[in-house]
Amino acid sequence: MHNDIIPVIDAHCHIFPDKIADKSKESVREFYELPMYTSGTVAHLQAERNQIIEIYHQKYQIVKQLICSPAVVPKQTHSINDFISETVNTDSGFVGFGTIHPENENFQEILSGFREKNLIGLKVHSDFQQFNIDEPKMYPVYHETARLQLPVLFHMGDKKLDYSHPRRLQKLLDDMPNLTAVAAHMGGYSHWEEAYEVLEPSERLYFDISSTLQFIDGDLLLKFIRKFGESQFFFGSDFPMWNPAEELRTLIDFGYPEDLLHKLIFQNYTEFLKNNSPA
Repeated sequence: MHNDIIPVIDAHCHIFPDKIADKSKESVREFYELPMYTSGTVAHLQAERNQIIEIYHQKYQIVKQLICSPAVVPKQTHSINDFISETVNTDSGFVGFGTIHPENENFQEILSGFREKNLIGLKVHSDFQQFNIDEPKMYPVYHETARLQLPVLFHMGDKKLDYSHPRRLQKLLDDMPNLTAVAAHMGGYSHWEEAYEVLEPSERLYFDISSTLQFIDGDLLLKFIRKFGESQFFFGSDFPMWNPAEELRTLIDFGYPEDLLHKLIFQNYTEFLKNNSPA
């Protein structure tokens, strides 16, 4: 990395095996009723990392990307975790979060294998997986992630469904003092004001700002940052839904001071990885 290129970490990306990438892209497009940037193959995501992004005469480059994919039926869990693991282990530019389905009765065995697979956390997408994030049946799963010191990345918020409403996450955090949570989409896609009101600041509550920047202004993000703390926020694109370069440009257009921008796009997640990666 040349000294004049600013590094960026994309803390929220999805990938799919080549043979189902187009089908998966179409399913996501239909679910959210939004256009998709591209299909989520590994090669497409690597291409985003390999390009130099020039914005206002400054050069940026994505140097690391978090990858995940949810199991929408129980039998998908092992194959998805193997896919994410193999991708991470063959490309150090990726960081992997594994998946689990609420109906996986052997969740302890699955989660205990994450570190060996180089998966540093669990991704939960309750809108796709169709369960409330604060359902009692999921508490043993969360207790196990906390015991294993695996952070949980929660998809948060939906226009039509209530599975991942911010109030459910706050209840979960109240009930589980040892759980480390990353609230995707700034705590609640399409429910940002409710997320701001309901969620309480905590050192174990982080946010990524994926699938958010196109719908808010810089003042709202700054309001969140002031309440929850500068160190708790990560840049993310939600690839392949959005173009990472355009998401980065939108964030830069908010006009934040250089030191805050650096924290959002690189420093905060670097510290998060340092504290949560396998020893």
